[in-house]
Amino acid sequence: MARNKRVGILKTMILFLLFIIFLLLYGCFPLGNYFELSMRIEELESRVDNIEQSYGQSVSDKIKGDKEIVGIKNNISEIKSNVEMIDKKVVNLNSQVINLNDKVSSLQKDVSAIKADLPNVKANLSDLEKKLTSTNNSMTKLSNQVSDLDKRLGNLENKTVSDISTLSKRITTLENNNSSINTKLFSIENQFKVIDNIKKDLDVLSAQIRELKSLSQLSIQQSDIEFIKQLQQEIQDLKSTIQSMSIEELLKIKEGYIYYLVKSGDTLSSIANAYGVKVDALSQVNNITDPSKIAIGQLIKIPVNDPSKYYRVPVKIVPSDILKYHGQEVNGNKTVGIDIYARGQDVYPILPGKVISVDSYRVTIDHGNMIMAVYDGINTTVKQGTFVTNNKPLGQCIDVFHFELYIDGEPRDPLRLFTEYKGIFTVTFYSEWDDGKVPSHPTFRIARNGRVPSSFRTIAVDPTVIPLGSLVYIPTLSNVVFIAEDTGSAIKGNRIDVYVSDVRLALNQGISAHPVYILYPQKNVQ
Repeated sequence: MARNKRVGILKTMILFLLFIIFLLLYGCFPLGNYFELSMRIEELESRVDNIEQSYGQSVSDKIKGDKEIVGIKNNISEIKSNVEMIDKKVVNLNSQVINLNDKVSSLQKDVSAIKADLPNVKANLSDLEKKLTSTNNSMTKLSNQVSDLDKRLGNLENKTVSDISTLSKRITTLENNNSSINTKLFSIENQFKVIDNIKKDLDVLSAQIRELKSLSQLSIQQSDIEFIKQLQQEIQDLKSTIQSMSIEELLKIKEGYIYYLVKSGDTLSSIANAYGVKVDALSQVNNITDPSKIAIGQLIKIPVNDPSKYYRVPVKIVPSDILKYHGQEVNGNKTVGIDIYARGQDVYPILPGKVISVDSYRVTIDHGNMIMAVYDGINTTVKQGTFVTNNKPLGQCIDVFHFELYIDGEPRDPLRLFTEYKGIFTVTFYSEWDDGKVPSHPTFRIARNGRVPSSFRTIAVDPTVIPLGSLVYIPTLSNVVFIAEDTGSAIKGNRIDVYVSDVRLALNQGISAHPVYILYPQKNVQ
């Protein structure tokens, strides 16, 4: 009876386990665990059958069967715990499946919405294809238009180059005409001033001629009249050749202005900075409303505060350093400019201006007022097209400094910048025999300064007009710097007597009128 009861219990438990296995199998139970449990159940059934067959054996076998039953119970307990754990996992998996189902539902809704929008998307794509086709057609037309414009531009460029060349020539012609007009205006102004000065000199010279007549104590002969006419003609010639009597007049800054012609790349501020004035001042003087707008060829009037201190000499000199004079004949040719030994000296521009060209050691500068200067023989870093001021050196002299000065397009004597005009003087010649002294006399051939005079170097002057020791430059007489070392009883006022060692030369030179300048080697050195 007890045996049947135990067998019934085992069968019930086995059926229960089979039911659980069935639930797990159809409730997404993992396949691996299912097979494992199935195998263990088959093993248990096999063991139960063996127990039933051997139940009628001995007591010891019965005890052994009981032990096996206890082991089976333990296994069943273990299986229950595993089942409970698996049940929990099944619950968890069910919740995940529910979540997945929700997401699938959401995705299905999105897919439905996309399917609903798909006709609109297709319609938009169709419109875009039409627009793209239209754009391609437009691009083709535009490309054709660009090609046509390129051809037109090429024709315009060729025509523009020709027009610019013609226009440039016209501008150059206008600039030259403008420069010529300004030059003539300046020359006319200066000629009026020169005439006034020469009138004064003529009065002085006439008085000297009258004095010479009274001293000669000879009756005036026809030859004397012819000589006086010749002298007057020489004075008249001087009126046309001497355009300026002072440096300020020579450089045309005496009236307090410099006139500068605008060139390519110039600005009002660059001109103002070079000449040391303010842009506002230039604008006001020239009636310029917009300082940023000036034209090539435009004449700019630049104010000069103190003309006597505005210019400067390029280098310091002494007469012995002058190697060549302006107009001096060398090998049958007359030199232009002067050569000065000035090794290592700083070389300055005489006025502010614009660098026109730089060629090796030669710099050409436009200073305005139709004044052009050439500075040669210097090491320099200045560049073409830049402005320079006269308070900074252009560079240093390598050995011999060559200096040329052009005013109104004509070469002028640069040495004039170192001088001060004294007027027109009557120039005669004398020798050591003219004063009546004999060779045995203690002062025979001794000048007023106590030295032996030098032929064609020593001159006698009126000390009240030209102080003794002065360096005197008479460019129309000779390429030399004279020294005022002597005086004479007949040498009064604007009269100079040049010493020569040959009596015949003194007699043959005669009397002539010349403009006279006092040389100041460091004049206007700043």
